Amino acid sequence: MDIIPRKKWGARPPRSRYTVTWGQRTEFFVHHTAGAKSQLVRAIQDFHMDTNGWNDIGYNFLVDEDGTVYEGRGWTVVGAHCPGHNQTGISVAFIGTNNPTPAAKKSIRRLYEESCRRAERKLLQLCHGDRYATSCPGSVLRAWVKAGMPVDELAEKPIKVVVRDGVALWPGRVLELADPMMSGADVKAWQERLAKRGWTIDVDGWYGPQSRGVCRAWQRAVGLPDTGRVDEATWESAWSWRPPEKPA
Repeated sequence: MDIIPRKKWGARPPRSRYTVTWGQRTEFFVHHTAGAKSQLVRAIQDFHMDTNGWNDIGYNFLVDEDGTVYEGRGWTVVGAHCPGHNQTGISVAFIGTNNPTPAAKKSIRRLYEESCRRAERKLLQLCHGDRYATSCPGSVLRAWVKAGMPVDELAEKPIKVVVRDGVALWPGRVLELADPMMSGADVKAWQERLAKRGWTIDVDGWYGPQSRGVCRAWQRAVGLPDTGRVDEATWESAWSWRPPEKPA
């Protein structure tokens, strides 16, 4: 597993650092940075040091949407990510807000496995919110961690959406609220279409509770069964349905 070292991302030297032994590591924490996916690691470090007053960037490692891993404080340096658990827990933060990609999840899982290998035992998989009053790392990552951080190679195959004459053809997958949460180009294409039609919906590529709610409202509006599932008829109606004409 390749890790971008601190020197390559232009890290500032820490004001101080404290280390622990692998015998003290018992937990593996997943976070998100709650910012844009375009955040630079150096900018995150600057915020942590200059605004929060911390000794260094708070996390032990960070992962971007492409799955690239960045060294934060490193394997055995005490972090600043969860009060009361900075010595016992290794922290990994996804650079973004509740929108992890399959590549990012795969890298987080690899970091977990490497942490367990170095500790010579299985570490407890935790979300930031499991030990601190916060919504971090967001509902998508939380569900993934609770499911055991699975990495399904089949799920990583990209779903293609074919557009002909401005109409997106149904990709063949029924979209529904599931655990882990469904994501992909088909989800995003359907969300974009509903947004263009004036519906308030987050175009993030994840089929969460909000998307299901919009789906049900859309189905009621166009006269389809209120299931909350984007089946073929619901998908096609997003491009083909027209409101009835008003009487003259």
